[in-house]
Amino acid sequence: MLKELKKCLKNELKENDIFDIVVYGSMVKGKARPGDIDILVIFTQGTLKERLSKLQVIKKKIKFDNVDVKAVLWNELFDPAFFAKTGIFLEGVSLKNLKKFSLKIGFSAFSLFTYNLKDKLHREKVKFNYVLSGRGSEGIVKKLAGEHLGPGVIKIPIGFSLEFEDVLTMHKINFKKNNILVED
Repeated sequence: MLKELKKCLKNELKENDIFDIVVYGSMVKGKARPGDIDILVIFTQGTLKERLSKLQVIKKKIKFDNVDVKAVLWNELFDPAFFAKTGIFLEGVSLKNLKKFSLKIGFSAFSLFTYNLKDKLHREKVKFNYVLSGRGSEGIVKKLAGEHLGPGVIKIPIGFSLEFEDVLTMHKINFKKNNILVED
């Protein structure tokens, strides 16, 4: 679907006053059935009237249902009052190159999971460690391109965080999740 969006908006992606068009939200989080398509057009310049006019053109070109298109100036993207910035930086995908938006600004997005096995029986701890590290085969951490950072701490690329969260929930593991940006 991202390639189709890129094709629909190929002319707009070449315009000098558009820094990028970013897709974020449930569509890029890996959900099987995203509820809607969230799109942010990042402008480098232009009056409000010019930007709104271009936004209407973009909305008409997108032939999908449940599309929410927003616009922001580049400098407003970093404003604390702009609430969507977390989703944009952590999970957004650039339609210019179909790569994570965070990479475009020099960062990689991860979820940092901390978990505790204190309330588990010894055999449950062993079983869960086999799930994480594998036993005769690859464990879930390696499959998801994750990394053990220490006891009870695992870093997973943001694109696989929902899958890892499901594994923890399935095994009834208490955990906390923090999304982070790491400088490349």
